[in-house]
Amino acid sequence: MNDPTTNHGIAVGQRIYVNRSLNFGNIGLIGFDMDHTLAPYNREAFEALAFTATLKKFIDAGYPEELGSLQYKPDSVVRGLIVDRARGNILKVNGHKYVKVAYHGYSKLTKEERYKLYNHESFKAQDFLSVDTFFALSEVQLFLEIVDYMDKNPGKIQKSFQDIYADLRNFIDLCHRDGSIKDKVLANPEKFFKKDRYLSTALVRLLDAGKSLFMLTNSDFEYTRQVMSYVLDGTSSDFSSWKDYWDIIIVGASKPDFFAGKQPFFEVIEDSKLLRVHDGEPFKPDLVYHGGNAKLFEKLSGYRGDEILYVGDHIYGDIIQSKGMKNWRTLLIVEELEEELPKLEKCKLSQQEIYDLFSIKESLDEEWQKLRSKIAANKRQLERSLKASGSKKQEYLKNQIEQLEQQLAPIQIRLEETQNKIKAKTSLLEAHFNQTWGQVLKVGIEKSRFAHQIASYACLYTSRVSNLRFYNPYKKFVSFHETLPHENPSSAA
Repeated sequence: MNDPTTNHGIAVGQRIYVNRSLNFGNIGLIGFDMDHTLAPYNREAFEALAFTATLKKFIDAGYPEELGSLQYKPDSVVRGLIVDRARGNILKVNGHKYVKVAYHGYSKLTKEERYKLYNHESFKAQDFLSVDTFFALSEVQLFLEIVDYMDKNPGKIQKSFQDIYADLRNFIDLCHRDGSIKDKVLANPEKFFKKDRYLSTALVRLLDAGKSLFMLTNSDFEYTRQVMSYVLDGTSSDFSSWKDYWDIIIVGASKPDFFAGKQPFFEVIEDSKLLRVHDGEPFKPDLVYHGGNAKLFEKLSGYRGDEILYVGDHIYGDIIQSKGMKNWRTLLIVEELEEELPKLEKCKLSQQEIYDLFSIKESLDEEWQKLRSKIAANKRQLERSLKASGSKKQEYLKNQIEQLEQQLAPIQIRLEETQNKIKAKTSLLEAHFNQTWGQVLKVGIEKSRFAHQIASYACLYTSRVSNLRFYNPYKKFVSFHETLPHENPSSAA
């Protein structure tokens, strides 16, 4: 890897980042999601497969044959976006729920259109679909493509955008049920998974430190068995099977309902793949469990609340729910960091230039506002004087207004020039990451909604599970981001 290293000697794309201080020594039980966490997918290959399989279902259901020419485009959609299914729009929002970028198909909405639809009042996030997981990327891109097709071919699809997305979800679910996706993945795992040779090293270090490990996945047992066999079997001399790493294995967990629901645990009869009701005894490492709920999990595992750390890639299903409902400590896998952080290091000069321009703009704006206030005050006095005698005062006020307006004009020009420079440099900076959406964790120079969620709910975040190997299993992770603006002089306006 070519990442520049920090003074810790760890590449910036491999570091663990801290939102809330966490003493690893107090963690007794560490859990892991499977898909995109323990088992990182080759996203481009998997999303192309899901896109193509789902598109076929559309055509089989009677949608125009012309849709068959639509192509998967790997950079069309990123995590952290939200989808307005009713209007057919895809939005990128900042941490204050202000829509900064929006597209209808491939047509970009203007600032005025965004304001009219979303920004004149706070929108309700629950009315929209959050693109929280990598599995959503291909479906959202397909929705984008169909919306664009409908705009260019009016009348050929007689359905609302909302109905089309409902069909999309049904077709994707059908693809998973009939094996259109999973069968191909399991038949060729080397194409669809990125095998991390350091994963077993990280897990063994945790076990050697006395930590108990569990796996909690929504995938069914057979899919889990084959994926984890590919990912872990034969990667460590200490363990012959993927199952040997885990004190508890839970499949079919139905997250996020797992954290608030009351469904019981079942035991998987591995030979037949059938289920039997769990007898209520504490978890046994030689069994595989299905379903269940977090409250019962804590009772059967003997761990609860902040003694448990859960590691996953889904900000809502893994992190927000485990943190909010059960007070588990959380580590979010943000795979994008591995690619974006080294780029960000190379763009530090560009970032600083943008911040410097904002500082210039702020000074110009303040000067501009002062002049406008003086002009308004003089005009008000002139209006009063016109109702009375005293032409000398009127002449004086007119001259003052003229002089102030002459001073105002070049500042207005400089303000516009500075704003245009900021836009141009920001666009160039964002193009280093994604031509359409920029950085995953930023929108312009502001935190994206996704970044805001990470800051609010993820105690720690990093790019992959194996980065844990760089850190002592008893390390005290300390957050230095708990200050308020008034505690940092540089943040004062």
